[in-house]
Amino acid sequence: MPVLRAFIGLSFVLFLALTTTVQATGQSLIYPSTNQRFSVTGEGEPTVIILYGLASSMQEWKPMARRLSSQTRVFVYERRGYGQAAIVGSSRGSKVIVDELETMLSDLNLEGPYVLVGHSLGAIYAQAFARAHPDKTAGILLVDPSVEQLDRFMMGEEDETQMPLMTVLMNRGARAEYRGRRLAIIERDEADALPSTIPVTVLSAGRNMRSGYSDLQEQVTNLQAMMTLDSDLGRHIVVADGGHNLHQVAPHAVELEVARLVALARADQNEKAAD
Repeated sequence: MPVLRAFIGLSFVLFLALTTTVQATGQSLIYPSTNQRFSVTGEGEPTVIILYGLASSMQEWKPMARRLSSQTRVFVYERRGYGQAAIVGSSRGSKVIVDELETMLSDLNLEGPYVLVGHSLGAIYAQAFARAHPDKTAGILLVDPSVEQLDRFMMGEEDETQMPLMTVLMNRGARAEYRGRRLAIIERDEADALPSTIPVTVLSAGRNMRSGYSDLQEQVTNLQAMMTLDSDLGRHIVVADGGHNLHQVAPHAVELEVARLVALARADQNEKAAD
């Protein structure tokens, strides 16, 4: 038994050493505790954490991670159920996802401060993480974040267990997140409020709903803008020619705003160090 424990310990030490050697290239690695894939790219603080949207993927965000890695260290990972990592239960809200992410970051020695970048439903998870760990959060960027009112308009008021046809093509992680999407909002809202000192930026898609939902465009944009109101450094930007996947159709908008949040975080750190 002591030999086995020593072997496991050595294996994990070697694994952590490996993560350090591939930071510059952003190669995909496996988190051994759960078989989740992740990538660490770039160097410096704060660490940017990317939380992709429902039924998206880590791979879809890796080009953005490479762009952002010229500024600082970037962490992008695969949530459970999107790959080989098992999930417990058929419905997943924001609390379980935040807890899993926090454990993963701790095990990988990726300490804060963090700039959280959340897209669509991933924006709900980013907000929930920041509320649970405000001391580790240096800034938040919400990329065309989900709003409950639009979800109810598009998906209806039916029981969450009644899955629409589109979910047949989703992996088990996305299906569980779909079932838990409204729970995710409830759990976010039940957490302590975010300190007003944490900067929050929302990027809204300017042409997100011209096809079929144009009557909701102004309402959704206004609801997204309200997500910045409690922050002293809140900022709302409408990307006029951008659709929902802003990280793909308007990557410069995401990149520029992350650069701003990273600069604010570093200025805050320097000020604290001077005191």
